[in-house]
Amino acid sequence: MARDREALLGQLMAAAPQLVLDGLGFHSAVAERLGLTLTDLRYLNLIATAGPLTAGDLAGHSGLSTGAVTRLVDRLIRDGFVRRSHDTQDRRRVIIEAVPERMATVGPMYQGMAGAWYEVLDRYDDEQLDTILDLFSRVRDAS
Repeated sequence: MARDREALLGQLMAAAPQLVLDGLGFHSAVAERLGLTLTDLRYLNLIATAGPLTAGDLAGHSGLSTGAVTRLVDRLIRDGFVRRSHDTQDRRRVIIEAVPERMATVGPMYQGMAGAWYEVLDRYDDEQLDTILDLFSRVRDAS
């Protein structure tokens, strides 16, 4: 029996905010255990995944002002998660990069959740996974 599309869309629209709130709760708990704010954790992840960035790059990727980026980087340096270094090609440019040894303390906090995601996603075939990935991409773009 096919479900009514309007009802199905309504269920998805109700489920989405709860998923976001649950995710925020999880990430907030990780941030707290690391002694960070949720915002600091968010942009630490960006620095770690996007690779070394300049403060300008980080401002462009994040939408934060350059002043906010400076304060963010200062906090992350204080806590040992990132470091500043000079660009070898242009000494005027300052590069912000994650400190691998400190980042190694972050990964284990996500292992249980990552395992749970793999367990859930393993129930879907490749075409369904492509659809889910497309959904995530489109929702992110819309956000």
